[in-house]
Amino acid sequence: MEDKKISEKESLKIITQMIQKTRRNVVDGNNFIYLGLSLTVLSLLAGIFTMVTKNPWCAVVNMSLLIVWNLCAWFVIRKTIQRNGASLSYIDNMLKITWDTVCGIGFAIPLMIMIGLLFSLGSYLELLTHYWAVPLIQSILLIIGCLISCQLLGMKLAPMTGLPGAAIPFVAFMVNFEVAPIFEFGCAMTVLTFVAVVTITAFGFFLEVNKLKQNERA
Repeated sequence: MEDKKISEKESLKIITQMIQKTRRNVVDGNNFIYLGLSLTVLSLLAGIFTMVTKNPWCAVVNMSLLIVWNLCAWFVIRKTIQRNGASLSYIDNMLKITWDTVCGIGFAIPLMIMIGLLFSLGSYLELLTHYWAVPLIQSILLIIGCLISCQLLGMKLAPMTGLPGAAIPFVAFMVNFEVAPIFEFGCAMTVLTFVAVVTITAFGFFLEVNKLKQNERA
């Protein structure tokens, strides 16, 4: 059986198709920007509302917001990475695993705590004493996810965006203030606002710049 010879025109066409497929596989930073801005707005409003109303049940609403956000983030990011049904490269696959883990833990922790809060027979205010850890855990997860993603994508300066977000919750909550538990939880939600701005949203901007540079080189 004779080998089919590929003409120069056909080989260029194949190479062009491969480049286009690679371009489609580049992670879209806009989706991270939208997710970061949505988390910023939700956590800020939830934190302020919690501190103003001083209602312990606001904590249940806030945790449910985090559950919904993580579920939406998981869906959006997976769709972003797996666009057009293209086969995943090693980096794409590692990004998917990273964000599956981040969103999975971020979804599970507030869900388990909220179920425990709803079915507990103890005082709600007493139970909320340590529940400010939920937004803190969410913040740490988002920072870790962005830092790993930056390293995978070879983005040199982007890991720096997580440092302000990492510093704020540690400075704010490692010092023991004598305040009402509901106030602590509301403060933790507002801290998550800053983390979302400097980490998720900034990461999305870096991704967009990185994608533009890749497209210019291609």
